[in-house]
Amino acid sequence: MNDLSATERCVKCGLCLPHCPTFALTANEADSPRGRISLMQMLEQPASDWSPGLFQHLDRCLMCHACEAMCPSQVPFGHLMDSARQRLEAHRQRSWRQRLAFAAGMGLLTSGGGRKLAAAGLYSLQRLRLERVPGLPASLRRWLQLVPRPTPDTPRPATPAIAASRGPVNLFTGCTGDLLDKATRQAVIDLLGRLGYSVTMAARQGCCGALHQHAGQPGKARQLARANGQAFADSPGPILAFASGCCAHLQNYAQLYPETQAFTERVHDVTSFLAAQGPAGLNFRPRPEKVALQMPCTQRNQLGAEPVSELLSWIPQLQVTPINPEGGCCGAAGSYMLTQPQMSDRLREAMVEKIVATGARVLLTTNIGCSLQLGAGLRQKGVEMALMHPVTLLAAQLA
Repeated sequence: MNDLSATERCVKCGLCLPHCPTFALTANEADSPRGRISLMQMLEQPASDWSPGLFQHLDRCLMCHACEAMCPSQVPFGHLMDSARQRLEAHRQRSWRQRLAFAAGMGLLTSGGGRKLAAAGLYSLQRLRLERVPGLPASLRRWLQLVPRPTPDTPRPATPAIAASRGPVNLFTGCTGDLLDKATRQAVIDLLGRLGYSVTMAARQGCCGALHQHAGQPGKARQLARANGQAFADSPGPILAFASGCCAHLQNYAQLYPETQAFTERVHDVTSFLAAQGPAGLNFRPRPEKVALQMPCTQRNQLGAEPVSELLSWIPQLQVTPINPEGGCCGAAGSYMLTQPQMSDRLREAMVEKIVATGARVLLTTNIGCSLQLGAGLRQKGVEMALMHPVTLLAAQLA
């Protein structure tokens, strides 16, 4: 880690430029992939020689991997950005408030009790409508706008299997799935149960570490990866993740932390896993309705978009309208929606306009971060729309 030698593979051809969401917004070469490669190469010089805007332009990167997915030179842009941010982290100058907020935010991700306490506190503040109070700190106001009302933890009985037992599968819920995405979690359990799988959730699993890895804290990210490997070590069967952001990072564990190779080989995106099973005798009720489909960057550029479309084709009469078939990011990008609010809002606004234009009443996305980001944008426009994972829609249509 912290090796930037692969920047030499970039030939500055510019084929990445039309695919970069931030370059599309600013038309600034420093906000393009090849521009950021040039800035990374400056990091080999003493810090006293660094350009004043170097931090800003590297921090503006969404880590969407759109450039990497089409690069003819196969430049490992994501790994290079992780290395660059690790170097930058040692030279950042934060106020004591910024240091406290950063440490508290990262700490909450790794503490199950802390996450529940924070969610309960945000819900209480939401009930008081404090996001409308003048003078409220901008960071707290943004949290109140982004985080939806927590749902109660009321798991339903397991759906009876309709096939012979196919063995166990494990569900990775991470740091948000058990708190903010219970509907998807239950839908996955229902579908897998109908297919004949027994579902377990490792008690000691936790945050995947993606936010730490991309924020210049690879040591903490590695610690979380090892903890997850140990948590699932005694549970046989594949490990399924239903948040595309988490799954993309889990499948990248072995490249970043070689000691987690055995864990990585067991990880599957839930849409890919279900699509590979096929309907397998499942019957789905028709749904003659138009739904909008937003494809997260991690799904398109790392996991693959085809399984999502395959699953939705199982529902008769469903009309799926893709929102971003040509690419583009909603601006969530992990912690980006908190650390880069102006850029994040501009990206979100453009995608929300496309969503509203479809006239659909349901929006599908495979990543919880995108769901939070787009849900906040729709609420600000006063648009009532149901947001759900495609698997949740599938489970709802089970006959």
